[in-house]
Amino acid sequence: MAYLLVIVVAAAVGAAAYLMTLRQGTAPTAAAPSRVSPPVGVPVAGSGQTYLTVTDTRPDWESRLTGALGLVIAVIAGAAVLAFSAYVSVSFLVKLIKHSVG
Repeated sequence: MAYLLVIVVAAAVGAAAYLMTLRQGTAPTAAAPSRVSPPVGVPVAGSGQTYLTVTDTRPDWESRLTGALGLVIAVIAGAAVLAFSAYVSVSFLVKLIKHSVG
């Protein structure tokens, strides 16, 4: 049951972060590595921005695997920190209530 609670809370936090990103109007962008040819700008009508960046290069398997592994590690570390902080705060609350009651 405790593992299910951690998964539900982590999913709720992820969904909240996703929804907050959507409400800002723009998604965060990562810095692209420098390539041989600079990206080409294409005009986009009605988006509020002047140019949309278009590149003809694709990331290699190593950078994709590194990014996926980093994402997995970040999710696991975030869930562990969230679970630990929830455990400590509930534990403190229980001790506080026990001390005040009897």
